[in-house]
Amino acid sequence: MANNNEDSSFGRGIQKAGEVIILLLRTLYFSTLAHRNSKRIIQQIAEIGVDSVPMVSLMAIFTGMVMGLQAGHELLKFQAQEFLGVGVAATLVRELGPVLTGLIVAGRAGAAMTAEIGTMQVSEEVDALRSMAIDPIQYLIMPRFVAAIIVMPLLTILTDVLGISGGFLIGRAQLNIKLYDYIRHMIDFVTLKDFANGIVKSIVFGGIIATMACYHGLKTEGGARGVGKATTLSVVDSFLLILVSDYFITHILY
Repeated sequence: MANNNEDSSFGRGIQKAGEVIILLLRTLYFSTLAHRNSKRIIQQIAEIGVDSVPMVSLMAIFTGMVMGLQAGHELLKFQAQEFLGVGVAATLVRELGPVLTGLIVAGRAGAAMTAEIGTMQVSEEVDALRSMAIDPIQYLIMPRFVAAIIVMPLLTILTDVLGISGGFLIGRAQLNIKLYDYIRHMIDFVTLKDFANGIVKSIVFGGIIATMACYHGLKTEGGARGVGKATTLSVVDSFLLILVSDYFITHILY
């Protein structure tokens, strides 16, 4: 009996993975026609990106300040506090910037995308689009996908800048680190490749968030309760895929 349950769960997992891949491939195909839906893409950029700026900014500043506080006191033990900028910038640009931004966007914008599409699904609006010969993937999914991969790098850059600034504020206030020393060592050790790798991660994370959010939205069933369940699954799957893919991307790029 247990083996049957395990086989059933494994089969559902394989089926789900296949459906997600098919959805992604179809979305990528329709992305070549993105110029025809520019208005909807701009609207999604505002909803996914602009509306996320306050939360991302707050997260970035306090993350940088915490890193500055923790790393600064450790470096002080070795009289190497002038290298604080290196630690803060390298960690943010390479790792924490894209990952934390992805988690924030998945929790806010990803959940909103799933809820919106899920509500349309249970109210049969998606079926109405099909009856009018409008492909839901081209009309609903593709604009959100393109918008997500556009705004995620921009939000990641914002996270990097604000996080590095937060680290300097703590370094200046508690360790008396000069701005020149903070920036000089940062520039010496954090390379353009590090920045580019973080941007690559953010693009992948944007695609993951949009794909999982829209997939669960289209799979929604069971009324309002189903919308809530789909939204939860969307956020959980996005979080897990962001963290798993982060490892593999890091392994490949570095």
